[in-house]
Amino acid sequence: YQRRVREAVVSTQSTGDEMASFIHPEEFHHTRHLAIEESLKDLDRNGDGVISVDEYVADLLADEEDLMNDVEWVQRQKRRFTEVHDTDKDGVLNEWEVRDWLTPNNDSPSRAVAERLVSAADVDKNGALDVREIVRNYQVFVGNTFINTHGGEL
Repeated sequence: YQRRVREAVVSTQSTGDEMASFIHPEEFHHTRHLAIEESLKDLDRNGDGVISVDEYVADLLADEEDLMNDVEWVQRQKRRFTEVHDTDKDGVLNEWEVRDWLTPNNDSPSRAVAERLVSAADVDKNGALDVREIVRNYQVFVGNTFINTHGGEL
């Protein structure tokens, strides 16, 4: 937490985005690494640099103490750890897997808008835009409020 405070510049002159990135660093590209490092440090109870299934479940139980004795719930969480989060199947979550867990699909407003714009202008539906598609669908980009306001972020 102290590191976030040192690295985040928050003052009375802060913009809404600066304040939001301080409060929710996982949602912003330039502060996401801080949230991941902080979470990894908090969850890694034995200090080995990775998150074991027991550390993962212990973190979930911290918010759901009434489920501590629910064996079925604990087993479901362990399966979720193994089947969903442990993508390299080595039995632990490394920094990249923690990132994917905390920020699935690295969702951000900019990315979401970019994906919608590409989808709207992608005539041949190949997931990429060529010059003809951009020119043919220029109104998709020119009239977009997000781009007009935040174009530098894209």
